Amino acid sequence: MKQLPTLLVAIFFVSCEQAPTNYSAAKANVIAYVHWQEEGLAGRKVELLEAGEVRFTDSTGLASFIVHAGTYTLRAYDLNRGGPAFRSIDFDVKAAAGDTVTVDIVDCLPCD
Repeated sequence: MKQLPTLLVAIFFVSCEQAPTNYSAAKANVIAYVHWQEEGLAGRKVELLEAGEVRFTDSTGLASFIVHAGTYTLRAYDLNRGGPAFRSIDFDVKAAAGDTVTVDIVDCLPCD
């Protein structure tokens, strides 16, 4: 019984020698692609709600988020879809660790 504390201490120190978890591998990329036909649209506001991050699309229509793996809501603002205009449209995103998920968002330019 007297050897039990010594054994527990030895096990504790051995467990500390394990390689650290690579948290960057647990990340995922979420990319919003806002476009009309084949043309990427710049300056469109997108928000990843659960992460609390807002981005604007670049000249190619892309906005990128690096997040932990999980389920998110991507909100795109001021899109034309034809019919009544909505202030925003939500897209469900499920991102697994190490994956890149692209959300295809159409903004109908002639639908004004």
